[in-house]
Amino acid sequence: MRLIDFIKKIFIKKKSIDIKNLPSQGLFYKDDFRISIKRVDEKEIAEYEKEYDREDINLVLGRLKKIVEGNIFLPEGYSFANIRSIDVIFIFLEIVKFTKGKPIQLEYFNDEIGMTDKIDFDEKSFNYYQLDEEVMKDWDSKEKCFNISGYKFTLPSIGIESSLTNFLIEKSYDENASKYNDYRYTFTYFLGNKEFVNFDEIENLIQIFNFDMEKEEIEKTERLVKIFVPLQRYSLKKNNKLIEMSSKIDLKKIWK
Repeated sequence: MRLIDFIKKIFIKKKSIDIKNLPSQGLFYKDDFRISIKRVDEKEIAEYEKEYDREDINLVLGRLKKIVEGNIFLPEGYSFANIRSIDVIFIFLEIVKFTKGKPIQLEYFNDEIGMTDKIDFDEKSFNYYQLDEEVMKDWDSKEKCFNISGYKFTLPSIGIESSLTNFLIEKSYDENASKYNDYRYTFTYFLGNKEFVNFDEIENLIQIFNFDMEKEEIEKTERLVKIFVPLQRYSLKKNNKLIEMSSKIDLKKIWK
């Protein structure tokens, strides 16, 4: 380890995040996985806001991921690619809160009082989806996956998501690029703890999950994915009222 990295590791103020408070609820991380965050410097914030000015959501999300990747600490042997994709925005918002030193508040219309109200974004207000008890019986605490109907289910990691994104960008230049819009990509949920898949592997998985599998098996994998869809939604709760977050976070002004 370089001296500068060693000094940073000792003296930079960090905050630990309980992985059970992430949207994935820690179900797909190994027992030795830990995550801590640090404050973002002004230069990074300025670069983020500059990217947002381009009004390209892909650039914004790329910048968001870059901030998370550059401001987290993980145990040796782990990388940003190991983080479950669904957890990235939550971690980003935790980094923003830690950097600003104050809560992130979302505005919503409170029909009980007939006017706009505010709610803090934190683990106390976050709506964690509770999986059915029967489903939880299939959770493998050792392999950190759900063993259901012969399949090992996990939520995709950021590494798998990035691999597929890069693959689809590459294929977008092909003459027959439109065919990739019609394929199923459910295989991303059955890759365990893999960090990456190469283009040849993705081509093979597309073939298997779209053409080689029996129709009954394809339908089975799709049903499994649907079971976990609610686990991948962001919403807050207040007095038994659910508040969807999708349109209530102004990522452009998040640092203000």
